[in-house]
Amino acid sequence: MNETLILILGQTPAAPVIWAFHSEGRVRLANLAENVADLASIASRANAARQVVAILPGECVTMRVIPAPPKTQRQFRAASHYLMEDELAESISNVHMVAVRHESGAGMAFAIKHSVLETWREALAESGVFPDVMTVDFALLPSTLERAVLVDFPDRLLGSAGLQGFAVEKPVADMIAASILSDESIKEIVLYGERAFDGGDWESFTLDWRDPLTDEAIIALYAGALDARPAPNFLQGEYRKKRDWSAAAGPWRRTAALAAACVAGLVFVSVADSVRTLRFAESLENETLLLHQAAFPDAASADPRTHARTVLASSGGGAALFLPISTYIAETLEEVGDVQIDRVRYNAERNEYSVNLRVANVEQLDAFKRILATRGVTATESGSVRRSGGYYLGELRMSLT
Repeated sequence: MNETLILILGQTPAAPVIWAFHSEGRVRLANLAENVADLASIASRANAARQVVAILPGECVTMRVIPAPPKTQRQFRAASHYLMEDELAESISNVHMVAVRHESGAGMAFAIKHSVLETWREALAESGVFPDVMTVDFALLPSTLERAVLVDFPDRLLGSAGLQGFAVEKPVADMIAASILSDESIKEIVLYGERAFDGGDWESFTLDWRDPLTDEAIIALYAGALDARPAPNFLQGEYRKKRDWSAAAGPWRRTAALAAACVAGLVFVSVADSVRTLRFAESLENETLLLHQAAFPDAASADPRTHARTVLASSGGGAALFLPISTYIAETLEEVGDVQIDRVRYNAERNEYSVNLRVANVEQLDAFKRILATRGVTATESGSVRRSGGYYLGELRMSLT
């Protein structure tokens, strides 16, 4: 399916999860899961989606802006690790980092504890959902120099000030808002919420005060950001998603099962047909033996084929004509090809051998006669060759030269 599944995660795997299948600019299906485990109910559709994006709460991610990052990606990552150590209260070895470049040229480094990332991945995997992208909520807000975006939720504040993103619980949110209002680089503020924050000179800013974001509105905001630009993805390096071939093959399992059933059916039909053929051949063999025993009671125990050859060989000149000409005709049929025999007649008393042939064209009939002549058989046409449908019909009388 050409859908993106967006998962807005709570503070822990036990918290509710907002999920939405989004495609072509609109939500196809959305709901609220009681927790991460409850996502198992949509796992089948999730595995068929074009992309699954899990959005982490910003409180578990640390971010730092690097105004003038090194040009090479390797040096950029090394600088990000070095500078991020100043922001962290623990060893850099305990965190997983991702470094990306902003369209302005600045660098942005994001860090999350290994233990936190692994907890989320394991919880989602247990529900049968495997994200392609795992990012952070504040990275999906518009980030523009000289502008701040604040989203006021009942229990937390989500925002970006210039390129710096953040998420804090209340009442710390009032302190963060006050620091933004004192930042001389910020000229414009976009505020989603019902109240202005305490402190600061709001009148000195261009204020775009909007309604609080509903679940539908926050899904639309994040979906628009995902469509507009690549989000920083924590599933890199050791956490890079491995291709889940069993999930990817899901839509084809029914087709494969049907194909296997067809193959099995063909094998069964072939075996059954072979068994029927063998039984029919055995039946003919038995009937031939009964006819032989009835016609030749003195040689009832002899093999019918061997006895027939013996009788023909002892019958004089007729047999001398019948056997070799029959052999030469069979060999000539293989050489000419596309020649059919409708009838073979042999009169032992008159020593006459004639064959009615069906050929695609007259040239084949002439070729048939020429090849027989090289084998010492004279073939003459008996009557005229006539057209019948897509074939020519002719009769040849044969004799050994």
